Amino acid sequence: MNTHSTCLILIGAWLAISGKAHGEPLGKLFFSPAERLQIDRERRAAPRTASPPRLDGFITRSNGPPTLFLDGKAVPASPRQIHPQDASVSVTTADGQTHRLQVGNPSSTARP
Repeated sequence: MNTHSTCLILIGAWLAISGKAHGEPLGKLFFSPAERLQIDRERRAAPRTASPPRLDGFITRSNGPPTLFLDGKAVPASPRQIHPQDASVSVTTADGQTHRLQVGNPSSTARP
């Protein structure tokens, strides 16, 4: 190993040690202290309710499971989710709420 390589290694080690001793902890690195405090408050706040997806349509089959089209994506469903009497479906969102959706109707009825 030559002198130049040794010198670069020593400088790198010194920078690494001195940076840890004087710097702020690397938590939320690219935010100011006030922004970090706000982020922590939002994380501790009550969880937000998820908005229900948009029901674009559904397909029922005589010899297979139904398919829902939620927000433009095909999603497999169970026959229990389909309500043919009023052409609606039941969908449970990430927050645990069950929504009864109709095609083209932006509103829904939610049940816990």
